[in-house]
Amino acid sequence: MNDPQNLPTEPFAAPAALPPEKKERSLAAVLFDYVEMFAWAVFIVMVLFTFGFRICRVEGPSMEDTLQQNERLLLRSAFYTPKQNDIIVFHLTKVDSTMEKTLVKRVIALEGQEVVIDTRAKTITVDGVEYADAHRFLKDNNDQYNTGYFDERLDRTTGIFKTTVPKGMVFVLGDNRNHSNDSRTGVGFVDKNCILGKVVLRFSPFTFL
Repeated sequence: MNDPQNLPTEPFAAPAALPPEKKERSLAAVLFDYVEMFAWAVFIVMVLFTFGFRICRVEGPSMEDTLQQNERLLLRSAFYTPKQNDIIVFHLTKVDSTMEKTLVKRVIALEGQEVVIDTRAKTITVDGVEYADAHRFLKDNNDQYNTGYFDERLDRTTGIFKTTVPKGMVFVLGDNRNHSNDSRTGVGFVDKNCILGKVVLRFSPFTFL
C-alpha cells in the first residue's frame, strides 16, 4: 500500500481575482465626449474644405452630356495646377452681370498655346496637334458648330477660329458646344488665379472625373 505521506499533492491554487468593478460614467461625461468628437469632426471638415476641397453644384446646360443640371461636384483646390482636359470651376475673369459668377468648363489649352477650331471639319488643334475631343456635344444644330458662339476671331469665310492663350490664362470650352459661353466669346480667357479647383468627383451618379 502506498504510504499516505508519500502521495503526490496538488499545489494550492489561489482563487482568481475578480475584475474590478466598472465605474458608471455620468451623463455629463458621456455628453462631453460626444461634443468633443463632434467638434473635432467639424474642425477637420473645415480644414479640408478651406485648404483642400470644395463642393459646388452644376447650373445650366453648358457641360452636357458630361455634367447635368443640379449635380453636385467635389473640387480639389490645394496646390492645383491646371492641365489640358481638366474640368475646372472658376470665377469669371470678365465681369458680366448677365452670367453666373462661377462657371464650370473644360480646359482645352494652356498659356502660350495656339488654339485653332475648324467649325466645318469639327476639329480642334492645339499647337498643331489635334485635340482628342471625346466629350464634345453638338446639340440642336444637326451635329454642326453653331457659329453664334464665336466672336470676331472666327473667320466667317473659312470657318476657322484661331487664338493664342495669353500668359497666366487658360482656354476653356463647355462640352455642350452649342450652348456654352466660354473662351470663344463672352467669358474669354480664364485667369489661373480665378480657378477655384479641379472637379474630381460627381456625387450622383458617383463618378470620378
